[in-house]
Amino acid sequence: MKFKYIFIIGSSRSGTTMMSRIFNQHSSIYTFKEIHFFNQIYTKYNNKEINRSNAIDILSDLFQKQKDGLFSKINSNNFKDLSSKLLSKEIYKIIEVFKIFVEFEMKDKNKLVACFHTPNNIYYINDIINAFPNAKFINMVRDNRDVLLSQKNKWKRKFLGAKKIPFLESIRSFVNYHPITTSLVWNSSLKVTKGLKHKSNVYILKFEDFVLAPEQNCKRLCYFLKIDYQSIMLEIENIGSSNTNDSQEKLIDISKIYKWKKNGLTNSEIFLAQLISSSLMNDFNYEKKRFVFPPFLVLVYLLIFPVKLFFALIFNINRMYGVKNFIKLK
Repeated sequence: MKFKYIFIIGSSRSGTTMMSRIFNQHSSIYTFKEIHFFNQIYTKYNNKEINRSNAIDILSDLFQKQKDGLFSKINSNNFKDLSSKLLSKEIYKIIEVFKIFVEFEMKDKNKLVACFHTPNNIYYINDIINAFPNAKFINMVRDNRDVLLSQKNKWKRKFLGAKKIPFLESIRSFVNYHPITTSLVWNSSLKVTKGLKHKSNVYILKFEDFVLAPEQNCKRLCYFLKIDYQSIMLEIENIGSSNTNDSQEKLIDISKIYKWKKNGLTNSEIFLAQLISSSLMNDFNYEKKRFVFPPFLVLVYLLIFPVKLFFALIFNINRMYGVKNFIKLK
């Protein structure tokens, strides 16, 4: 059976999860959980050959994460027997293990299109295309100040409906946030996006445009992906926000755009975000707030930045395979 592959990419907190839930409503599409294969597993092994024992462990872990989520504490030994049956060779490339995992899940769910929504897969597009030559990408872009606000409040997700998030992960999210770091991460992602504008297998979509006209944009996405549009796709629960409680109300929430204008960010955070991301904001037509003078607290944010960066490195040490990847893995 020949499957289609969709990768939803972009800067973190840019609507990738919302888009994945939209596609998961489609009768032919199966959306995988955010398992961070490429940035955590693929990068770690650098696609070197691994023995069957290691391959079984990795495949079992993938099955466990898909069943219970990234923060699952349940032992992946539950899938050791299944993984042993699926892996017969003595040596594997890590990407082979991932393909076996994906194809098993797709056949098990009787779906034709696989959808992945880990935002920082944007940094692994070439690796993904090598593995899945016919893959298509939806690159989500969102106003950097709304991303800033969402990242600032991301630590609250555990208390807004995402109870499975470990308390330590909430602390990590709190420590990670700083307007300079978050703006640099946004820049890093948008620079890649800018280079993808003329790629026929990449659809660049602004979060704001989609929310303002969801049906029209969803139909355009389906045309790009060569799948039929189904109206049920837009009937998704309003969950995943860093700013409001999860709700079972099914809607595309227009209040999520330009939330930064209403409250939550200081003028100093807005000033720094605009200063650092000025050129890319122009490229993607995001209008800037005007300042006559830099706000006073800018100096405070500059002074505490090295301290926040140090603690962020400490809290992310297990997620990094080379310091140069830190800005990508946050």
